[in-house]
Order: sequence, then C-alpha cells, then structure tokens
Amino acid sequence: MNTFICCDKCGKKLLQRKPNGIFVFRFGKNNQSGEPVVDIEIHGSLRIKCFRKNCGHVNLINYFP
Repeated sequence: MNTFICCDKCGKKLLQRKPNGIFVFRFGKNNQSGEPVVDIEIHGSLRIKCFRKNCGHVNLINYFP
C-alpha cells in the first residue's frame, strides 16, 4: 500500500512512499499526454522544502523508519 508523506507544518502532500521504501516524486503535467513532467524515484533519506507559497517549511524525511 502506497502512503503519502505530508509537510510537517501545513499538511500538504509532498511525496508518495512505496511499500519497498522508495519515495516517488511527481510534479507538473504534460499537456499532450497528461503524464507528470518530473517523475523521480528516490532511494534514501532526503530534505525537501514544502511547495506551498505561504509555508516553505524544510522537511527531513528518513529512509529508515
């Protein structure tokens, strides 16, 4: 079951986490195909800034629970 990782401060969805622990980041949409412009799979811990304009909180997400 995939779960979503949300911003600690505002609750906006940032990433999706697969059952095997890999983070999936998808952003934007291509007008022709409807697929995301950015589609990244991340294996490891990361630091990501919230996308919401009035938030900007830096979230630290550990690969190991």
